[in-house]
Amino acid sequence: MPAEKSRFVVSADWVEKQLGAPEFRIVDASWYLPAHNRNGAAEYAAGHIPGAVFFDQDAIADHSTGLPHTLPTPSYFAEEVGKLGISATDTIVVYDGPGFFSAPRVWWMFRVMGAKAVYVLDGGIDGWKASGRPLETDLPEPKPATFEITFDRKRVTSFPQMLDIVEAGSRQIADARSAGRFTGEEAEPRAGMRSGHMPGARSVPASILSENGHLKDLATLRSIFTTAGIDLSQPVVTSCGSGVTAAVVTLALESIGHSDNSLYDGSWSEWGSKPETETPIVTGAAEAIGAPTHGPLTATVTTLEMTAPPKASLPVPVNIQTAIMRTHEIPLPFYRFLHRQVGARWHWYSRLRMSDAELKTAIHDPRVTISVLYVNGAPAGFFEFLQQSEELVELSYFGLIEHALGLGLGKWFLLQALYSVWQGNPKKVVVTTNSLDHPRALQLYQQFGFSPVGTSTTLVDPISETELLQLLKRDNVAL
Repeated sequence: MPAEKSRFVVSADWVEKQLGAPEFRIVDASWYLPAHNRNGAAEYAAGHIPGAVFFDQDAIADHSTGLPHTLPTPSYFAEEVGKLGISATDTIVVYDGPGFFSAPRVWWMFRVMGAKAVYVLDGGIDGWKASGRPLETDLPEPKPATFEITFDRKRVTSFPQMLDIVEAGSRQIADARSAGRFTGEEAEPRAGMRSGHMPGARSVPASILSENGHLKDLATLRSIFTTAGIDLSQPVVTSCGSGVTAAVVTLALESIGHSDNSLYDGSWSEWGSKPETETPIVTGAAEAIGAPTHGPLTATVTTLEMTAPPKASLPVPVNIQTAIMRTHEIPLPFYRFLHRQVGARWHWYSRLRMSDAELKTAIHDPRVTISVLYVNGAPAGFFEFLQQSEELVELSYFGLIEHALGLGLGKWFLLQALYSVWQGNPKKVVVTTNSLDHPRALQLYQQFGFSPVGTSTTLVDPISETELLQLLKRDNVAL
């Protein structure tokens, strides 16, 4: 099975085929640091992808902050990109020179302002030129367009919010600067900046997320974040030197299905320029990841119900092959495999701890329906529901295996599960979720018609490494 790639990255072959298509826009977002010894505007004038317009990140910015290329006001952004002939409904492809340096910043800006179909060109203009693809030097004169703003404020973290986050440790911080700048061993390129990093931050250098101009595959990206100490089930704020390469980290997070993230726009240009009494800074490597908590975990359980079938309709995600197959007396090892792959991150341990006899009784009950999602031929998730009575159905389990995250499947798959649940015309469908589940689970259930009807607390007994090894040995899983 080929390595999974980001759904936000498009190939040069695909872009070349789209050139000249209506509502297809190419944006040159090249911007460089002085050390790069490159000039984005000059290179654009010397040769750019046919039809591309130049997005000046220093010009399309909020100049009142005193910080470099701060996110502009929505109205100013709409005015300027409208002059470039771009509307929010267009398909927009952004590129820079090497591939993943400054282009993700403009990709992020368009998405924050309300555009949906925004992509980054794999390999950048350097790769485009190296493969001998067409260029032009004529400066386009695009017909002005109207860009309708839908500003997503929660995607932008302000300085006061960042102060609160650092003080409370309420969100993880992924720092995209080089490892030397993070530890303070390398001086900051901007004069007057203190060196080091925010307390609690983790080092995720933007440069390690791509290779030879190509964003790394999803499995590698997940590994990079995990190795850096980022818990992908929890919120993340991205930061860098001036808000540009932080967007590379944002792109990587979104690619692997992490959507609870925001970008600290002021980044180190703001934090590092403040006096020591205002912004705390530490040097050296990131703090060691704490040892796992021993003893039961306390979870807040929310019970939700819906009393009418969903009215939503979603298309099957493109460019992947999907199949949902209902099982009949699913083999116990396969069921446990699904539970480990889907639920290990969310502490789904109760079924794994059951004996064969207990599990067989629970899941081979004729009132239980278990259906498995396959993507490109491989298991990718499952849902399970229990027909408690003619009038009441419980959606017991629902989730995706990690390799299926980031493919745009979550909402579509939940909708298919709800279609299946409602086929028997019950009066009510119930589901429970808790604070150890995916952080967006509660929101997603409500989005599809569930309403909270009660909360409670429960204790969840974590699984130890020793116990897990014993369970895997029981199931004859190779270690």
